[in-house]
Amino acid sequence: MRTLLSLFFSFFEIGLFGFGGGYAMIPLIQTHLERKNWMSIEEFLDLIAIAEVTPGPIAINSATFVGYKVAGFLGALVATLAVVTPSLIIGLFIAQYFKNGNGIIQQNILKFLKPVVIGLILGSAFTIGMTNISNLTNFLIFLIVLLALLFTKISPIIIILATGIFGIIFY
Repeated sequence: MRTLLSLFFSFFEIGLFGFGGGYAMIPLIQTHLERKNWMSIEEFLDLIAIAEVTPGPIAINSATFVGYKVAGFLGALVATLAVVTPSLIIGLFIAQYFKNGNGIIQQNILKFLKPVVIGLILGSAFTIGMTNISNLTNFLIFLIVLLALLFTKISPIIIILATGIFGIIFY
């Protein structure tokens, strides 16, 4: 029961403070996993990779995966419900406020939250990059994918599938 409560409160906090969606939640998820010793950094990086290629939001996929690893099916259910509950509550509150409020206040709130979200995403990218780009091969893959995303119109889906196929063939 203690583990389920810990899962609930951890993922509730992640859902509550994870402004900007799944990518912005990655540092929060990582912090909780390290603090609770639920996963190693290598397992966390695998989790992010799996959550990225699995349909659905990264935060929900991550919560489900961590919950299942820590406490089985019930843990997956508790963690998933915990991560979406704050969004539901906040969404209902904000919808009411936006319906009746002044547009300038909402615009100012969003104007200041956007750079925070970008910083969180870049921080996550840096953390994941420093851990994963550990040799020349990984660096070249990273560079090729980055350049392809920035300078071509190749779909990220095609890139994910291609790198997965290359991983199967060459490793």
